[in-house]
Amino acid sequence: MGSVSIPALSSVDHPLSYPKPLEIQRIYFNPNREDKVPHKPSDDLVDGYSPLIIQRTAQDKIQYMYERQRIEDLCNTYAYTLDSTMMDLKVAEDWANLFTDDCVVTYPFGSHHGRLGLANFGMMAESRFKRMLHIATNFTIVFESDDIAHARYACFATHGRSEHDLSEHFMEGGYYYSSFRRVNGDSGDMWKFTNLTLEMIWTLGDSIGLNEPQAQQNTISV
Repeated sequence: MGSVSIPALSSVDHPLSYPKPLEIQRIYFNPNREDKVPHKPSDDLVDGYSPLIIQRTAQDKIQYMYERQRIEDLCNTYAYTLDSTMMDLKVAEDWANLFTDDCVVTYPFGSHHGRLGLANFGMMAESRFKRMLHIATNFTIVFESDDIAHARYACFATHGRSEHDLSEHFMEGGYYYSSFRRVNGDSGDMWKFTNLTLEMIWTLGDSIGLNEPQAQQNTISV
């Protein structure tokens, strides 16, 4: 029996997943187009427009950059907090608090709905390792409204299998497809993940069953 062909990129249900972004890109960079910026219905609005979608003034651009950076910071916080669980599995609750109560999270080994139980779901997979390093980069972030945003960014992850030998590790790379919602908290408004899908593009080494569906069957206490 021959091996199953794996596509270079999967079509994830996300606005920044292949091939959706290419439609706008081809319009924007078309050298024969007089208007380089694709027209949006909201371009015609005089009042009530969102500066996160259309930047008409310097203040709009500052607000856009500020909110965009907050989302990028959230993604980086996700990565470092996940790595920190290798010091204490209870940190997984801090990681889960980056998500909304109605979130949907999908990894190669399975999916989870809702923040309740999310910490345990994540650690059932990751607790097999002794150390981790998650790197998020190449961010593309778009705003759907003042309170909804989407992002695509690359993920490089290294998982150490040994407490004593740093050379024993499993590596993988792919794309995160995430969506976010602005929510109100005790410290003011903040962005949280509503959806996160991890698409693996390549792996290297022994994953100790990380990306296998049965990886989520074990139970741990965090």
